Amino acid sequence: MDHTFTAIDMRKQGQDVERRVLAQAVKWHAEHRVLMNGDRTVIFR
Repeated sequence: MDHTFTAIDMRKQGQDVERRVLAQAVKWHAEHRVLMNGDRTVIFR
């Protein structure tokens, strides 16, 4: 991102990032790579 991005461009970029992060989290959860350890979340890569 730089100063040439409009508010709409920034929103689209943010939505894309959120989509990719959620997809990765769901994948890791389905692969049983996410564990809770007390108040902490442990993710095995």
